[in-house]
Amino acid sequence: MSDQQRPALSTNQERIHRFDRLLAMFPPGRALDLGAGHGGFSVRAADQGWQVTAVDARAERYPDDDRIEWRVEDIRTTDCQGYDLIINLGLFYHLTLADQLSLLDRSVGTAMILDTHVAVPGDAAFDLSEITTVDGYRGRLYSEQDKQHDPRSSFGNDDSFWPTQRELQRMLHERGWDILPWRPYYLRTRTFFLCLPR
Repeated sequence: MSDQQRPALSTNQERIHRFDRLLAMFPPGRALDLGAGHGGFSVRAADQGWQVTAVDARAERYPDDDRIEWRVEDIRTTDCQGYDLIINLGLFYHLTLADQLSLLDRSVGTAMILDTHVAVPGDAAFDLSEITTVDGYRGRLYSEQDKQHDPRSSFGNDDSFWPTQRELQRMLHERGWDILPWRPYYLRTRTFFLCLPR
C-alpha cells in the first residue's frame, strides 16, 4: 500500500512508520542513536536485532532497557565512527550550524537516517528568523533561549540553525552522502532523509 492509500496517522505514528520502513532497509548491526531523548527509537531498533548505543545530554527520559547502551554525553563530543548506521531523529535542528557541520564531519562514511526540520520561506509556525546566510549556508535561525530546561530542546546553545532543504542536501553531499528525502513531508517543515555514503 502506498503512503497515499493508507489511513492518515498521527504525527508520532507517522514518525514511527517512516523510521521502521527505513530501518528495515539495512541488515541489523551497530547503530548509534544521537539525541536519543525518550529512547523509543533505540528500543524499536533493538527490537529489530540492532546493537544500539543511545546518546543524549539528558538522561531523565531514558527507559529501562538493558539491551541498549545508554550514554549521557553531549553529542558534540561523541565519536560517531565504528557504527553501521547513525540514527539522527529530532536532533539536527537543535544544533548551531557549526555543530551540525562538526557532527556530519564525524559521521562521514556511515549511513544515516535523519529526521529534521528545514527552513521554509514564509513559514510562521515557529519563531524563526528570516532566511539568512551563515558561513555560506542559507537557512533560518531558531531561538531556544527560553527552552533550555525542556528535555526536548537544545543543550548548551541559545540558537539553532535550520538550513533550507537545498542547503541541507548540499551539506550532506559535500561530505559524501547521497540524500533521499521522504515526500510528502509529515509536517510542513519536517521529514525524514535517507543519507547513504557514496
